[in-house]
Amino acid sequence: MRSIFVIINPIAGVRPKDEIPDLVRDVFADKSRFDVDIRHTEYAGHASELAREAVERGCDTVVAIGGDGTINETARALVGSSVKFGIVPMGSGNGLARHAQIPLDTTHALECIRDGHAELVDYGTVNDHIFFCTAGVGFDARVSARFAELGARGPINYLRSFVSMFSDYSPATYDIYTDDGEVKEQTFMIAIGNASQWGNNAFITPHASMQDGLLDVTLVKPFPIIQVPHMALQLFTKQLDTNPNIISFRSSHIRIIMPQPDVVHVDGEPMMMDGILDIQTHCGQLQIICPETPTSN
Repeated sequence: MRSIFVIINPIAGVRPKDEIPDLVRDVFADKSRFDVDIRHTEYAGHASELAREAVERGCDTVVAIGGDGTINETARALVGSSVKFGIVPMGSGNGLARHAQIPLDTTHALECIRDGHAELVDYGTVNDHIFFCTAGVGFDARVSARFAELGARGPINYLRSFVSMFSDYSPATYDIYTDDGEVKEQTFMIAIGNASQWGNNAFITPHASMQDGLLDVTLVKPFPIIQVPHMALQLFTKQLDTNPNIISFRSSHIRIIMPQPDVVHVDGEPMMMDGILDIQTHCGQLQIICPETPTSN
């Protein structure tokens, strides 16, 4: 019998969650196969606490139902364990779910978890802060900080923040050390991808894999605002790396020397960090349940 521990964030996203518990019970209705425990988060960080409880109890599967924050909180508590991680995406970006090609439809996502096919994936750390999709320094980190202040979500609000902040932003010069040597470059932003996208199918590191033991780096050089529409098109069509303003490379370990302490985002969560960023990959540390035959989102 599989023990399924379900964590629901009742306030994530914009869709109502009142019917989710009944839907979970319907999908896992066979009591000879599934023992289901449903919990709701009550405060920030609660999803991690609940996930750790599930690990201690020896549960087979932990399911996170909510937005990117809930999913990341839960996953951080599961790395290095034998517990399978199921995702039911209900956020605005759903970056990890989209990369893993997990259905965005709630019923289909639960059915995928019921099937139980799982694959080992990597995660990354920035100064020991865990990320699963992307981390970054520069302009996108500043926009993440603005999002946190305003509570804004979604691609339209991101575009508005991008345009409003673009003219006042000053690119910085970074020393970047990789497995292959040193890069010193003035940059608009540096994105580090364990997965291929920020969310909403915005492919900032379009060829990243969560199973290759490497992190993909997209270094964006300063560019005029007139190029934004073309670069946005490339971002959403997996062609950003073909732009002449982009430098792309891969490395298992990256060290970035910033000119001064600055805001860094870790899976969209902004935080201030000192001048040295130590970034590395950790191979095959999380079992994500995903379709055996990939879906299209």
